[in-house]
Amino acid sequence: MWRGQGEKGYFYGAPEDWNCVAAALRSETLSALVAPSTPAIPGPTAEQSRLATQLNEMLTADDWRDIAAQHLAIAKEVGDRAWEGRAYANLGIAHQSMRDFSQAIENHTQHLAIAREVGDRAGEGSAYLNLASARSSLGDFSQAIEYYKQRLAIAKEVGDRAWEGRAYANLGGAHQSIGDFYQAIEYHTQHLTIAKEVGDRAGEDSAYGGLRGAHQALGDFSQAIAYYTQHLAIAKEVGDRAGEGSAGNNLGVALEENGDLLAAARALVQALAALQRVERLGRARRPPRVAV
Repeated sequence: MWRGQGEKGYFYGAPEDWNCVAAALRSETLSALVAPSTPAIPGPTAEQSRLATQLNEMLTADDWRDIAAQHLAIAKEVGDRAWEGRAYANLGIAHQSMRDFSQAIENHTQHLAIAREVGDRAGEGSAYLNLASARSSLGDFSQAIEYYKQRLAIAKEVGDRAWEGRAYANLGGAHQSIGDFYQAIEYHTQHLTIAKEVGDRAGEDSAYGGLRGAHQALGDFSQAIAYYTQHLAIAKEVGDRAGEGSAGNNLGVALEENGDLLAAARALVQALAALQRVERLGRARRPPRVAV
């Protein structure tokens, strides 16, 4: 069993699900779905990941909702509670992408109840994350924070340090949203520590982003500039031209706000050059669209 990620959100399923949906698309119907008794499979192949990405680009939120609803109906029919819980998760994500947050919360709450019933701690953690996301979208950050804390507790319980780090990141972001920047800095610092520990460079970069945003909101531009510089260094290290451009732009703005106009100009010129390279590379590598 694996969980696909795309613009529509996180969707549970076995790799065969994606092949089945692709076949359904070719026959202009979404009725074909693999039975929920499909054996667990450790992860998708490169081709299956490519197909998942392509499907995320082609399918609308309505399509995902219909697929998830059929998934749920089959799971109920065969009496598979674990699959029923994952189907509710998928349905909730579909409703979130349609901005129907009340329905999404109802679906994620059902997923949470079933995950608890079957002892699926990972599913329980995902349900808390999805509930927090939906609550945040409604501006209910106090409830979102409570759900993020539940997710953090599960991460600590199962000893998943990477998951624990991401939970701290979520909590930091939520506290920034309510203007509690000092608490946000504490959480982002914990995320940064764990990201360094587990070698998660993307997580480390994200933590620097949270820290620089919180410090900048507090008017501490010198510390924000230090974090922007770290972000820029990581982007250059991993060859992330888009990230380099974004980091350079933010650094330039922070330097300007701090009164260092010459350094700001240099940073902004370098950022523009990086973003122009990204655009040129994108035009050169843009593949033809694949029809199904």
